[in-house]
Amino acid sequence: MVVQEKTAVLTRLEHEQHAAARAHRRRLFGGAGALVALVAVGAASGGVALGLIPSPFVGQAQPEPTSVVSQAPPPTPTASPAPVPTSTPSSPPVGGTPSPALDLGCDALGEQTAVTSLLRAPEGLDLLEQVYRPDEAAQRQAGVTTCWWTSSSDTGTATLNLSVSPDVDTGSARLAERRAAGAADPGVGDSSSLLCTPEYSLCEGGLVAGDFWVELQFTETPELGGDVTSLLTAHLQRVADVVGPATPAPAWVRPDAASRWTPTDSCSTLVTTTPMSVLLSSPNVADAPIDLLPGSRDAIQETQSDAFGCRWAVPDGVTRPEGDLASVDVGIAPGARWAWEAAPGAFGDTAESATPTEVAGAEAATLRCSTAEGESCWLDVLVDDSWLQVGYSNAVPPERSDVLTVVAESLIAAR
Repeated sequence: MVVQEKTAVLTRLEHEQHAAARAHRRRLFGGAGALVALVAVGAASGGVALGLIPSPFVGQAQPEPTSVVSQAPPPTPTASPAPVPTSTPSSPPVGGTPSPALDLGCDALGEQTAVTSLLRAPEGLDLLEQVYRPDEAAQRQAGVTTCWWTSSSDTGTATLNLSVSPDVDTGSARLAERRAAGAADPGVGDSSSLLCTPEYSLCEGGLVAGDFWVELQFTETPELGGDVTSLLTAHLQRVADVVGPATPAPAWVRPDAASRWTPTDSCSTLVTTTPMSVLLSSPNVADAPIDLLPGSRDAIQETQSDAFGCRWAVPDGVTRPEGDLASVDVGIAPGARWAWEAAPGAFGDTAESATPTEVAGAEAATLRCSTAEGESCWLDVLVDDSWLQVGYSNAVPPERSDVLTVVAESLIAAR
């Protein structure tokens, strides 16, 4: 339950994007929507991320030191052996539960890369341990590993996000773009970049080593420490030493039935048999959808999802009558039957909130309603071995939940 609650919090935080930092990074990196989940801290200055949380690596809380985390002397661990896959499938899995390309979990990855050199007594989490949205399922199907560590004290907080992908071609191109835009080249692995932006208390780095592309984001509040660049360069080197020799697991293979839902372009290709404004009984909703950013923490999450993420909404500046729905989101992960079958409730909901629902043209469907922040519902649909989700992040009250079925049926019929 603790892991589920933390995952739910991170999922909610992802929707509360840091607009100023995102705009800055878009200007610099051509629209890569990178965001690290920030934890609010007080205005006190001084030491940050000093860590009163028990560490999964050292087993107990460490005493609070007097220096900031970025000035804490890094440990000098002995070289960790490169991860060795426990087993290698003879052929890629088809349609089943996908495995990460890097055969190393987040706890082991944090331990072998000495994440305690950055964070005192870090608390870690595998962000894809449970998936709540189709774009997360699509990242898992692409072999992505996404880890998050945090450490906090009375005076501040530090976080580290780390994503790993086998798509080295995209990674190399992204790193080159960043260096051309002004990011430093720390000289790590086969290719690398690093940029710290003090006004946002944020550093973003990346590397390609062997068959893996790694993205790193580090935040330290209320401000970045003076030695953060050298500490992160050293950490990138440790990551390269661990992932560089590793062999990627065989790629997951999408089942043939899912080809019906494979995105061919933007959301403009996802249509309904009836205009969305009519389906929602909300005349001010635009009938043309907009594309949602697939993940917002780093470039790997941005590029490694082949899921549809679309929104039909009332345009900005248009008055919406009280009671009309403001928007509806649709996500589709082709081939993600495994994720639909395991899809949990969210935000602390229990199994009692899940109701089997009939959807024409679908194999099965489940209506889920959350009461965490006001009652709202969404619909998870299994169709063509794929996971169709309608209304996950929208305020669709239980009394209007029938529109979710109507939308799903219209999408299926039009496809």
